[in-house]
Amino acid sequence: MNTTDQAEEYFRGAVQSYSSTSGFGFIQPDPDQGFDKLLLLHSKSLRRPEDSLEGGDRVLFSTCRIAAGVLATDVHAELVEEGIAETQAETVDGQVTDFIATRGFGFITLNDRREIFFHVRSLKFSENVLQQGLAVSCSLVNTEKGLQAQNIELRSPSLASPHTTDHLASATLARDARRYDEAARLYEIGMRESPSIQLILSYAAMEKNRHRKADARRIYNEGIRLFPGNAKLREDAGVLAASMRDYRSAITRLNESLQICRRSDQGGEKGVLVWLARTHYEVGGEASLKECVRLYQEALSLFGKGATRLPDLDSLKLNLARVRTQHHRGSLTFNFLASAGFEIVKARLLDRATEGADLIVDLKHPELQEGYGVGRYLLIRCFFKSDISLADLEDFDREILVWSKRGLADEQLALLVVASLPPELQRLISQRIDDRRRLSPALVPVQQTDIETGASPVAVLRAALDRWLYRRDLFATNSPVEGRRFFGRDKPLAELRDSIAAGVPSGIFGLRKVGKTSLLKEAQRRSMEQGDLVIYLDLSRLPSDVSDCRWIYWKLAGGLREQAARLLGGAFRWRLGGEFDDFLDIPSSFPVATAFDSDLTRLLQALRKSPVSARPRVVFLIDEIERILPSSLGKAGFEGFFEFFSYLRGVAQENREFVVTVTGANASICETAQYQGRDNPVFNYFKEVYLQLLEFPECATMLRELGRGMGIRFDPSASERIYDFTGGHPFFTRQFCSFISQQYPARPLIVSRSMVDPLLSQYLSLRSDDFQEIAERLSRDFPDELGICVLLAQEGGTVTRARADVIFSESAGSSVRHLTGYQILQVDPERAYIKISMLSEWLQKRYGRNA
Repeated sequence: MNTTDQAEEYFRGAVQSYSSTSGFGFIQPDPDQGFDKLLLLHSKSLRRPEDSLEGGDRVLFSTCRIAAGVLATDVHAELVEEGIAETQAETVDGQVTDFIATRGFGFITLNDRREIFFHVRSLKFSENVLQQGLAVSCSLVNTEKGLQAQNIELRSPSLASPHTTDHLASATLARDARRYDEAARLYEIGMRESPSIQLILSYAAMEKNRHRKADARRIYNEGIRLFPGNAKLREDAGVLAASMRDYRSAITRLNESLQICRRSDQGGEKGVLVWLARTHYEVGGEASLKECVRLYQEALSLFGKGATRLPDLDSLKLNLARVRTQHHRGSLTFNFLASAGFEIVKARLLDRATEGADLIVDLKHPELQEGYGVGRYLLIRCFFKSDISLADLEDFDREILVWSKRGLADEQLALLVVASLPPELQRLISQRIDDRRRLSPALVPVQQTDIETGASPVAVLRAALDRWLYRRDLFATNSPVEGRRFFGRDKPLAELRDSIAAGVPSGIFGLRKVGKTSLLKEAQRRSMEQGDLVIYLDLSRLPSDVSDCRWIYWKLAGGLREQAARLLGGAFRWRLGGEFDDFLDIPSSFPVATAFDSDLTRLLQALRKSPVSARPRVVFLIDEIERILPSSLGKAGFEGFFEFFSYLRGVAQENREFVVTVTGANASICETAQYQGRDNPVFNYFKEVYLQLLEFPECATMLRELGRGMGIRFDPSASERIYDFTGGHPFFTRQFCSFISQQYPARPLIVSRSMVDPLLSQYLSLRSDDFQEIAERLSRDFPDELGICVLLAQEGGTVTRARADVIFSESAGSSVRHLTGYQILQVDPERAYIKISMLSEWLQKRYGRNA
């Protein structure tokens, strides 16, 4: 099957499994659509990130092709959820002509011989049992795949009389031909001469679709007079009244319908309860909202084990009604968000309902999003209790992480609605914002009194955001970044993804803090969204007393088990992965490497047999590889590192689905032919990718995006000057901008070139530790590279090409190649110079400049 350029082609299927926590699942496409495997489903594949999915849900989806196979995209519910609609489709008659209960769907042939698809979830009354040949009535809705039957119910012989058919058929023909006045005349004749429930429902549906609701109400009222014992007429009349905002009449009619359903065998009690709950929700007010909760709960009790759940819209209304009636601050927060124009898409009470509730909003406010760098969705915790502790904030952090992974929360920002801001809570929130070591989300508190007395909701929110976000220093972080904090790097990301797709081992090399780890973390995130099992291992966190590879095998195996759980569930026997919670629990005699091989080999075999497209790959991303290698200065490598790399290379050569990527300062791991007299197993093995410095457009984007979240804007000349100083090195750029922001604390702030120029010398004096770290690293591991930099700095940071050739001839050729790969050294036809001018300035101060 060719899925290229099929963005507008949709397919049908059922969700086989889906976890809202991990954001992963699978779709089983329906037969005869060209698919022979399960398709991966990721939360980012959903048309609406706020949608809930469960196993068995029917979905429509499009597809896209990637190197490893086909992915499902634009996934959304096949069935149109019934909301408080302006109109309802008319009822039509037909016969079940193709249905097998175990597959859950079939076809109805209408009286006009059209064949219409349906699913068992379309049954109006789940207690009904369908079989081929049964006469049914249903409504029709349009989907991307055409007409579909909804609200299917068994047709009662009493719905029509023998004399009705001609009038109803004639009116239907006129209506379909859009001769609406003639159709209305024929319907009226039918109502006088041979009225039937079917005719009344069809006539009222036509008038509603013509936006003649008053006429539709008249028709329903006449039908109720003629057939006082019919629940359907009263239900539809109530729904119509609700759409006209006549909630009192709507509740009266729906309650009448409910009583008829309960004392007769007409069925439909669940549907009426849901409509009553919806109507009470629209009425609002504490009493109506409590009645809404009661009615929804009563409807849920009738669904029965294994039956369909409430539609997402009704689940949201139920949860919002609970939040609004649990505590007055919940109602206050709801009104505040609604008045601000935000759409609430998720709501839930906390596990301890008396403590608070979480709400997710779709901001729908471009000015706020652009002004503060906020994402589309925002998570808000409304605390009902007054005493808020550090544990409460940490619990909220975990919730932010879960929802941000699904794309339903901003990972950098969340709101707190609180009774007040006591000093201890202010201190906790301030500590989070001022902490440069952790990338904690900024929690912006909004006090109840501000909501109650503020000029407008947006003004209150702006004041809170200004007060707290403008204190942030988004430039100061030293931690790796991913997601919305990750800027640029499109080319190396594409290279890395292509290498993973092609099964090519790669080495990402570059200076410390140039962004290697961030690149790996972002590659991990994107690869996992395409179904790969990606295990990231940072060797810089090796315990100091670990000197062999057993710990590495143990960590990788644990990652494998965790990643594989979403694909294989618990049906897999592990030898090492997850079998020892603590590394020290592993007996010294336990064959760690052999157990690891057993896990990895059988996992790769299981993945090859897995009926999934795209076929997952197992990807190892190993950061800071020098940590376990011997150094040129005599540091011994890890015991077993030869065997470790030999093993990884062997597995990769046997399995195209297994890929290894490493990072390091330079490519010595694949340039060194021998270590300690033994052949290097990965000599010339890894594809070398030197991580370049940011290009100016990427650097300017980073300044703009981070700056706006702090109330800072850089004019073009300032951005250019900062780029000149830093050469586009992301860490130095961030640190220098952090220094600038500290010198000019007023917000909002526009940074100009005249403000930047005087700060360079001061920055180099006060922040020399960052440059000293680079020099010490080069001195320890790569002294030739440092020597070249010092010689260039001593001659002013730039020399002629002829002079450069003399300097370079005194060093190993690989040193020059490494420095140009880092982009520390720029070699042109006429000259050679240190590209990062602030590094050149620091080296001149540190090592002296020749006269």
